[in-house]
Parts: sequence; structure tokens; C-alpha cells
Amino acid sequence: MNHPMILSAIGLSHKTAPIEIRERMAFAEADFLPVLATLRGRAGIRECMLLSTCNRTEVYLITPGAAPMVEVAETLAAARGVPSEAFAPSLYQYCGMSAARHVMRVAAGLDSMVLGEEQILGQVKRAFDLARLGRSTGPVLNRLVALSITTGRRVRRETGVSRSAPSIPRAALSLAKRTLGSLSGRTALVVGAGEVAGLVVKLLVAAGARVTAVANRTLEAACGLAALAGAEAVPLEAIAAAGRGVDLMVVCVGANAPLVSPAMIGADRDRPLLVVDLGIPRGVDAAVASLPGVALHVLDQLPVEPASSQVPPEELARAEEIVEAALASFEEWMASRMAVPLITALHGRADRVVEGELARARARLQGLDEAQHAAVRVVAEAVARKLLQAPIVRLRESAARGDTSALKLAGELFDLAVDPEGSGEA
Repeated sequence: MNHPMILSAIGLSHKTAPIEIRERMAFAEADFLPVLATLRGRAGIRECMLLSTCNRTEVYLITPGAAPMVEVAETLAAARGVPSEAFAPSLYQYCGMSAARHVMRVAAGLDSMVLGEEQILGQVKRAFDLARLGRSTGPVLNRLVALSITTGRRVRRETGVSRSAPSIPRAALSLAKRTLGSLSGRTALVVGAGEVAGLVVKLLVAAGARVTAVANRTLEAACGLAALAGAEAVPLEAIAAAGRGVDLMVVCVGANAPLVSPAMIGADRDRPLLVVDLGIPRGVDAAVASLPGVALHVLDQLPVEPASSQVPPEELARAEEIVEAALASFEEWMASRMAVPLITALHGRADRVVEGELARARARLQGLDEAQHAAVRVVAEAVARKLLQAPIVRLRESAARGDTSALKLAGELFDLAVDPEGSGEA
């Protein structure tokens, strides 16, 4: 008997793992394809996708039978050079429709540290593109993730979840205001030039702060962002000089080794300094916090309000309704896949019948030219398809209702030895 295909989601997030664990298990995009190739090489893994952001690292899988939690943990551990026991207690696992609901809620920003965050939808899309590039997805994940992305867009378009909730940059600015008071007239250095850094710069300028410099690995990217704030663009090597005399430093890039060291800050500053590190892995050496007059805050220390106070209850309920409607659609589609092995077998039987009858009629068709032979084949195949069309529609409908008895009866009527509990790739 074939084992039914099981959908599962295995991973860790800000809900289960502290920043010290998440940064050790964070994957750069360059690492996605090798990890996916290793997972596909594991026995039984038919489809897989990796998602890694500041606040989560998750693997989505299609496997026959139980989800391979141990194998996934071992693969992630080997890829990051981290003992699996270091993060195993933080792992969670969802299976079946619970996994599908989780993927949809992640894409919709409903499982994020900051409810409704904008960045996660783009990150899911990018992870999906990479998985398809590596040919590690198949019909089930393709359907699920595409539907999740559509669902995420609907939640953002039809509810006030994204409009009502603060972003990570806004939470960082809220922390800065609590610590420094008004930001009007304060000076700031921003490290990084990506999407998050761009939002930080805009919010700082709007709050009346003066961004004196933008530091980045690529100077060209820093120039574009610095121009928006009338700031100087500098390379990462110039952080020490650019950071002298500023009140606030916001680091928006992650790095395998800290970009900002205690030596860059210095112990002889003449004014207090607030450093906010939004990177995963962290971009600031933890020892910076021990410098006199320096306050260091990381992602997990941002003042993020609970969902109930961020978003009106009716908006949150509407977002969850959109997810549940999409989940019902996916569940029906998954159920209909029980008919795939039988439908495939029916098509195979029809093809064999057409070939057999054409072979037997070959002697009677000797007077036909090549085009006429092709026309006869087209007619024969069309007749077979027409005869199968209605039965196949009914089989899909029966499968969507979970009616396996109808599938078994069809198998007996057509004399096809097919297990309707199995799952094909069509």
C-alpha cells in the first residue's frame, strides 16, 4: 500500500527561540539551494522549501508518512555547523492542515513578531522562487505557497492589519524615543542600505532627527539612501569615524561576525549613545553594552505591543477568516488528489487501448498517407478523452468529499488495481 503524502512545517521562531539561537540558525539566500538539495537527497522527501528570516527558520515538506523531524534537524545543524541539540528544544512541527494554516498565517504576517509586517510576504515569495529554481517543490507546495501568497495579499488589501500594526523600524524608533526623549535635533548613524534601513531613515527624518551618515558594504547603495536624508555615504570601515558624536546608531544588517566592535564606539565618548541592532545574526558585538554611557538593544528587546492592542479585533478576525477560507479551498484540493492515481491509471488504460486498436487496424489502413494516419490517431484519442471526461470529473468530486468508496468502486469497474489512499504527482 502506498503511504499518503504528508504536509509538514518544521522550524523555530521568535516564539520558541531566543535571538542567540535564531542567529545561529539563520541562512543566507546563497545557502538555500545547497540545503534544499541535501533535503531532497534524504529518503522519502518529495518536496521541500526553506524560509529563513530575522525571526524564523522553517522547512516545509511533503513526505510519505510521518514528517522526518530528526533528519531535518540534522540537515540544518550540519549546514550551519551547529550541534542539533543546541536548537532541538526550540523546534516545532505542524502537520497536515495545521501546517497549511501555519504557512498561510506566516505569509499574511499574522505569526510575526510585529503583527502584519510587510517584509515577510516578500521573503516568502523569494524563498518560493529559490525553491522552484532548485526544483525542490512539486504540485502540493506549489499550490500551497502560491495560495498563501495570494492570501497574504488579500489580508493586507482587505483588512487593516498592516495599516494598524507598527513595523520593526517603527518599534525601533519607539524605543529610541523612550530612551532619548524627543528625536528632534538628535543625530543618527544608520548601518545598512536595504529595505529596513530605508524605512529607518525615513522615520528618523520624519521625527526631526538628523541622519549624519549611512554606512554600507556597497557604497553605491549607501549613496542612494544617504541622498534621501542629506547624509554622507561611507563604507563599513568608516563606522568608527562616522559614529563619533551621534546620539543614535541603528544597525540594519546581519553578519557572520559583528560589524560594530567596542573599539569602534570607544570608551571615552562625551555623550550617551543608544545602539539598536536589528540584524540577524546580530551586527553589533554584545561587549558594546559594557561601554560607559552606551545602551545596546537587540531585536527581541523592541517594545512590541500584543496583537490585541495593535489591531482592532474585527480587523484581526477578518484576517483570520480570509486565512480559513483559503485553507478550506486548499483542503478540498488536497482531498481531490486522492483521485489522481486512479485518474492516471485511467488515462494509461485509455492510451493502451488506443494504441492496441490502431495496431490491429494497421493492415486496413495501409492505403493512408502520414497525415491521414495522424488524423485517425487524433480522432481515436479524442474519443477516449471524451468518454473519460465525465467519469474523471465525478471522481475528483468524490475525492474532494472524501468518498473513497466511490474511488474503489471505479477501480473495480475499470479493473484497475489502484490504492485510492495514495497520492500521485499529477
